[in-house]
Amino acid sequence: MGTKVIIKELEQSADRIPEYQISDLIQKIKSHKRIFVYGTGRSGLMLKAFAMRLMQIGLDAYVVGETTTPSVEKGDLLIVASASGETGSVCMTAQSAKNQGADLVVISSAAESTLKKIQTPNITIESATKFAVSDTSIQPLGSLFEQMLLIVFDAAVLEISREKPGSNDDMAKRHASLE
Repeated sequence: MGTKVIIKELEQSADRIPEYQISDLIQKIKSHKRIFVYGTGRSGLMLKAFAMRLMQIGLDAYVVGETTTPSVEKGDLLIVASASGETGSVCMTAQSAKNQGADLVVISSAAESTLKKIQTPNITIESATKFAVSDTSIQPLGSLFEQMLLIVFDAAVLEISREKPGSNDDMAKRHASLE
């Protein structure tokens, strides 16, 4: 029963995201040589999964805060996500990257937030947050937000990988071999 409710919420949430927002995300990724991602908690985990997929399709992708992540430079792309738009480290990282000349993609569910003052969200996912409830989901906290992050990211990877012949074979070669 619970899985059907979650799937219905995901379908409804996906319908609320305009297709151009996903297309814009894809275009931004394709137009940058290096992509950085940053988020905390479960949103951060979804961003890490996204960075892994980007690497597997042959892009230079990094997770901010990892020991092997290079410094961001002008012209790089930073993708951040915060359901509330109030996560201090996400806001500081977004502002710092912007100050250094990096381009920014913001994903949030908050209509008004500190993160929105830095940049209006490129993708808005309607959901509850750790600070606010929502009629869009019965799931606790930001569960719907995090699930939708993974779906949005996988949709972007699917579209980008479709443009590369033999992409699945190439991805398999870049998949972790020491596990």
